[in-house]
Amino acid sequence: MGWTDVVTAISTSILATLSVALIVAFILWLRDAKRLLGSVERVVNSLDRDARPALESARGIIDDAGKVMTTIREEVDGFADVSRDVRDRVADLAKSVEERLEDLETVIDVLHEEIEETALDVAAALRATRRGASVVRAVKRAFLGRGR
Repeated sequence: MGWTDVVTAISTSILATLSVALIVAFILWLRDAKRLLGSVERVVNSLDRDARPALESARGIIDDAGKVMTTIREEVDGFADVSRDVRDRVADLAKSVEERLEDLETVIDVLHEEIEETALDVAAALRATRRGASVVRAVKRAFLGRGR
């Protein structure tokens, strides 16, 4: 055998040894990875088992919060409708009161004029009565004979 055959045999044996070492290392790595995967699976199962009730509770809370928000939204809409209705009624009432006050002002103006005219008529009647009182007294004295 020549030196090339020896070098080839040595290099082949080194490559075979390295391949076996790599295969052993890969197998050990796969075994460790399988253990790690088992540990991860146990942790995931534990989390799933422990977290599922919490997630279901959270879903229930979220559902309840959604219902509460819907109820609040409906109540706020109801208050807005009532507020709008009250505002409209107050505006209508204010308009009605304003119209009635204008009518009342007109009535008061007419009453004022009538009272003034009546007061003037009464004053005129009193003057006429004073003037005529002496005539009535004279007629009374003449017919009744009193007061002489």
